[in-house]
Amino acid sequence: MSVLAVASAVLASIQFRLDGDVRWIIGGITILASWPYAYFVMMPMNIWLCAMPPGQVISPVRKLMRDWGLLEWGPTLIGFAACCSFAWVLELPAH
Repeated sequence: MSVLAVASAVLASIQFRLDGDVRWIIGGITILASWPYAYFVMMPMNIWLCAMPPGQVISPVRKLMRDWGLLEWGPTLIGFAACCSFAWVLELPAH
């Protein structure tokens, strides 16, 4: 996923240089926001899940897995916001 985020941000930057529409930069920055989200929000949860000893009572693991599943909505919403930004600039060009 990170390679696709960087590729779309680079392509958005190139398109911004070609036509000067700032909405391309908005979309590129939005899609790159998935990196800090993954590092600062998802990574601590992954560490907690990996730190659970085998044979642990199942209820704390279930709660962490449920929370992890809810946190997974973050990258989905970030990607959706970036797609909306790109669709906005494609559907309503500035020229």
